[in-house]
Amino acid sequence: MADDKSKKIITAKDVARFLTANPDAMSKLLATQPDLLAACITAAGTSIEPDAKIDDKVVNLIPALAAKARQDARKMNQTHQSLLHVAAENMLSWTRLHHATLGLLASTDLAGMCQVIATEFPVIFDLNQCQLIIEAEAAFSNALDMGLTVHPADQIDNATKGRGLFLGLPNEAAQNLLIKPAQSVAIIRLPDRLPDPVSQCLLLLGGKTANSFHPDLGSDLLVLLAEMVGVTLAARLELQVNLR
Repeated sequence: MADDKSKKIITAKDVARFLTANPDAMSKLLATQPDLLAACITAAGTSIEPDAKIDDKVVNLIPALAAKARQDARKMNQTHQSLLHVAAENMLSWTRLHHATLGLLASTDLAGMCQVIATEFPVIFDLNQCQLIIEAEAAFSNALDMGLTVHPADQIDNATKGRGLFLGLPNEAAQNLLIKPAQSVAIIRLPDRLPDPVSQCLLLLGGKTANSFHPDLGSDLLVLLAEMVGVTLAARLELQVNLR
């Protein structure tokens, strides 16, 4: 026999009784549905008859509360959308870092690693260019042949303004490091705890727009990328020495 309860029509009074008997459910609804709070307050205000006499000693706060609720609802919605955007951006960044790491691990020698950085990194991170730079004073004999770019330490210091991490518009010294013009750059020194000449190397990323890299951009993923490149470079250099 079919359950007659499944055919029962739920009325507004049923909903009111349920919410009255379950205040926790009401609190959860108001917390997760900001528009509902504004609607409730607005409804409370419109339920007063136009010609109803209100005691002069009573201040009607319903219009102000309704306006405040609508404003809070908009702010909550904007915050919610902002959090979703940040979460999506973080997920994309971690996915890109994962792909870059796989590319580095797939390389079998120094030349292959440099090729991954120069050709695959720009595609993975949607960049104008990417290159591994080594200071001329620390460069080994076949650095250029292996795919590294060689520049004097003074020029590199001027490009980074003496920082371990530079984000922003390229100055004249930084422009001279570029293979082709870039709207913005990220220049990250590889970790100094790694052996020479790895600690004298840098990773240069060229952005397609002026907003690709800027001083307010989070640096955690860039630093982690530089560490991955540094560790891989140290391993490839050690392998190269052992093969001699």
